[in-house]
Amino acid sequence: MKRYVIRAAFSFLKRSESKFATKVIFSNGSTYRAIPGDPRIVVHFKTKGSEWRTFFCNYIGFIEAYRLGQVDIDGPAGGVTALRELLRMSYETHKDTVPRTFNPIATFLKWRQERILNNRKYLQEKKNLYAHYNMPAEFFHYMDGELYGYTEGYYETGKETQNEAQFKKYEYICRKLRLNPGDDIVEVGSAWGTLALMMAKKYGANVVNYGLVDEQNRVMQERVVHMGLEDKVKIVQRDCRELGHEKERYDKYVSLGVLEHAGKDCVEDWIKNIAEALKPGGVGVITNVGVGHIHKYYTDYLIGKYIWRGCYFPCMADIFAYMEKYGLRLVDLEETRFLYADTMEVMLAKMLEHWDKIRVLNPKIFDEKFRRIWMVYYLGSIESFRSKHSLLQTFQYTFVKGQGDVYPHTREFLYEKPFDTSDMHEYEVPLGQDGFPELRGEVTPPDIETGLPFEATSSVEARPISY
Repeated sequence: MKRYVIRAAFSFLKRSESKFATKVIFSNGSTYRAIPGDPRIVVHFKTKGSEWRTFFCNYIGFIEAYRLGQVDIDGPAGGVTALRELLRMSYETHKDTVPRTFNPIATFLKWRQERILNNRKYLQEKKNLYAHYNMPAEFFHYMDGELYGYTEGYYETGKETQNEAQFKKYEYICRKLRLNPGDDIVEVGSAWGTLALMMAKKYGANVVNYGLVDEQNRVMQERVVHMGLEDKVKIVQRDCRELGHEKERYDKYVSLGVLEHAGKDCVEDWIKNIAEALKPGGVGVITNVGVGHIHKYYTDYLIGKYIWRGCYFPCMADIFAYMEKYGLRLVDLEETRFLYADTMEVMLAKMLEHWDKIRVLNPKIFDEKFRRIWMVYYLGSIESFRSKHSLLQTFQYTFVKGQGDVYPHTREFLYEKPFDTSDMHEYEVPLGQDGFPELRGEVTPPDIETGLPFEATSSVEARPISY
């Protein structure tokens, strides 16, 4: 019975446009040719348990079994290519991105996850962030390059290195913000500090960073001290929902890839607090993963469990409605999903290239199960961003507070001056170190002001949290 159902599920791949030849091997040695031909993809169920997982929980059970090593996915071009092609066909098969069969177990798991990981409570939000971002900084450093660039790079020519694309991205965001010397700007989410350093050093802005994650804050503070920018960059350990207490203090606001972490019930609170903290005529930029339609799009169960806990991808219609409600006027919108796909290609390649170095950082965290689920995350995201059938997109929203004539009427200012990467090296941290060891001991916790509500100041373990 279970193998019949699995064969039926794989038979749906025949509806895909790619139709990569696929062979399924079951634990008893029997085989099924889901798509005929010399197989490019070989799926091997190594145990009966992996078959039962897939039978009961559909794709959730299948990927869980793959993560645990109970299913192997391979082919003549290698396991990464085979997994990529299998995911691509999956997106092509489910053209609305929603499986056509209802699975009550999978539905219950997703409902339970949404309740447990909801970010309404500050401490839960901090736990969710720690599960991802408080892993050893060297892990992200190896993947993201010397600039720790974590969101979509700006591949202007397509020939940029990873660092060049990220440096251009930061410069591009600064141009959108219309930064001036002396501007007071608040950044939510540190991403280990590169954007804040550039805004302070290159543009002369005064930066306050709202960062909840100790490991990110530690690296960022070391970089601030190393560059002598203590008087220009200040880190406060606060939630974005605390911004409203700083009424009309800031000229500018920016967050890159952070709004997703607000969670499905907190997006409005975030935007409300941004509006309250900006001065009239203030400018802001938000980049995020979202959807360009009016329907809700919940984070995939497995990504929510192992990668981005508590995340939610807000739809464009909700963002527009909240901005209008709280007096923020959208002046520019850019869709960047293909840039994000290119960026994640590089990040995946870097993770695999440096895997032996990553693994020894902490073998209890960075084991084969970790490597497999992160490959699913990267390849699934890349295929989703590139697929014409996917609803998932990434956006850059630029907005101003109020109706004043304070932003350029055309976009010539974004492109009239070539991007200059000649000073990029000043912001780089050499690979193999998670900051500046010579400063260890000099950069102490008092350098990072804590301003969290009482509930969120409880200790949170600095390691990934699993069920």
